[in-house]
Amino acid sequence: MNSFIRYFIDKLPEVHIALMQHIEITGLAVAIAILIGVPIGIVIIKNEQLSKIVLTVAGVFQTIPSLALFGLIIPIMGIGVAPAVFVLFLYSLLPIITNTYIGIKGVDKSTIQAAVGMGMTNFQVLIKVKLPIAVAVIMGGIRISTVATIGTATIAALIGAGGLGELIFRGISTSNNNLVLTGAIPTAILAFVANYFLGVLEKVLTPTGMLAKPKEKKKNIKILKIAIVFLAVGIGYRSYENYKEKNTPTIIVGHKNYNEQRILGIMMSQVIEAHTPYKAKTVELGTGTVIFQALKSGDIDVYPEYTGVAYAAYLGKKEKADAKTVFDTIKDEYNENHNLDIRNPMGFENTYAFAMKPEVAEKYGIKNISDLKKYANNMILSGPHEFMEREDGLLGIQRAYNIKFKSILSMDQGLVINSLVSDKIEVALVYSTDGLIAKHKLQLLEDDLKFFPPYEVVVTMRKGYENLKSNVITSLDNLVNSLNENEMQELNLLAIEGEKPIEKIINDFLINKGIIKE
Repeated sequence: MNSFIRYFIDKLPEVHIALMQHIEITGLAVAIAILIGVPIGIVIIKNEQLSKIVLTVAGVFQTIPSLALFGLIIPIMGIGVAPAVFVLFLYSLLPIITNTYIGIKGVDKSTIQAAVGMGMTNFQVLIKVKLPIAVAVIMGGIRISTVATIGTATIAALIGAGGLGELIFRGISTSNNNLVLTGAIPTAILAFVANYFLGVLEKVLTPTGMLAKPKEKKKNIKILKIAIVFLAVGIGYRSYENYKEKNTPTIIVGHKNYNEQRILGIMMSQVIEAHTPYKAKTVELGTGTVIFQALKSGDIDVYPEYTGVAYAAYLGKKEKADAKTVFDTIKDEYNENHNLDIRNPMGFENTYAFAMKPEVAEKYGIKNISDLKKYANNMILSGPHEFMEREDGLLGIQRAYNIKFKSILSMDQGLVINSLVSDKIEVALVYSTDGLIAKHKLQLLEDDLKFFPPYEVVVTMRKGYENLKSNVITSLDNLVNSLNENEMQELNLLAIEGEKPIEKIINDFLINKGIIKE
C-alpha cells in the first residue's frame, strides 16, 4: 500500500491533467444531454406515438458497444475531444429523457387541474407545478447518466481525447497495476463526488414541503454555492490552458496504445522539442486504422509505423517481399494514392512472433510454427486485438500454415505474455522486441514459411510535410538507424519495470546516443 501511495504522489501532475480532461469531456457531454434531453422528455409527453419512437431511438444508442461507436465516429468527426463528447452525449440521453418523461407523466392529474383552475397557463403549470414535483425523478436520471458517462469516458482515451482512461490503458499495456489504479481510483472518486453534488442540487431544487428534512435545505444551498465557485474556477483555468495550448505552435505526434509505440511517440516528441522551436504533444490512439485515418485527416502530424502493417493492413498487399521492396512499395503508393510519405527506417525490426514457454515447446518438440500444426487443436492461442482481423495476422497465418487452434483469445497486448507465463494459454502472439520475452526466457518459434513481412519502423507523415515543417522532419531524421532490436527490447523492459518515469528513461537513452543534448 505504501509503495502505491508513493507512486500515486509521484504521478499527481499526470493525474491532475488527466482528471481535468476527464471532467471536461464528461461535463460537456452531460450538460449537452441535459439541455437537449429534458426538453425532449417534456415535448414527447403530449404524443404517445412520438414518445415510443424517441425512447426507442435513444435506447438504440445504449445498445451499441461504446468502443464500436467511438470507432464508427472517427471517419466522420476525426479524433479528440469533439467526437468523444458527441458519443458520450448519445450515451447520456436515454436516462435523462426517460426520467423526465416518467417524472412529469407521474404528476397527479388533480394537482394539475387545481393549478389550471387557479388560472395558470400551460407554461406556468410546467414551471411551477410539474417540474418542481418531478425534479427528484429527473435528477435521478441525470445522476445515473453522469455516473455512467464518467465510467464510459475512460474509453475516449483510445481516440485521443485524453482523460483518466489513458492512465488505465497505459497501465494495462505495461502490466503496471499501480498505474491502472492511478487511473481507476480517481475515476471512481470523480463518479462518487459528482453523484453527491448532484444529490445536493436535487435537494436544493426540490420544494421544501416535499423534503424529508426541510431544515437541511439552507446547508445544501451553501454546499452548492461552494461547489459552483470551485467549478467556475476549474472551468476558467481549463479555458485558459486551452487558450495557451491553441496559441502555442505545436506538433502533434501520434502513437498507438501499447508500450513500444508509446516509447517511440515520446522519443519523437523529445527529439522535436530538442531540435526545433515547437512544442510537441503526444496523442495516444487505438491500434489498427484509427491512427492511419487520423494522419490522413490532419488530426496528427507524424507517427511511427511498422512497414509490414502499412504493406499488408493499409495497402492490402499479400505478395511476399524483402524489406527494401516493402519500403519502396509503401513510399510509392502512399505518395500516389494516399497523400502520405515515410522516412527511412529507425534501424530495428519488430515483427510478430509466436512464443511459448521453453518447457512446453520442448515437451512437444516444437521449434517452428509448422511444428505447431500437430498440437494446435489442443492449445489456446492469444494475441492482440488487431492481429485477429488482419491478413498479415491470424487470418493469413491460419491459411499459410493450415493450422487451427483449440481456442483463440483476443486481448490487450500487455496481458498476452502474462497469460502465457501464468499457464492460462499455451501459445502467445507477441512482438519480437517485447522486453518480457527476455525476462521470462520465452522461446520464439521460427517463422519457417517466412509468412510475416518485414516490420521496420518508419516516421510517417503527410506528403510534403518535410517542406512545410522542414526542421521537424530534419530533427526526426536523427532517429534513422539509431536503434537496434536489443536496445528496443531493453527500453521496452525498462518502461515496464524500471523505477524511472518513461520520459526520463527515453531522455537518458537519447542523450547517451548523442541525439539530443543534456
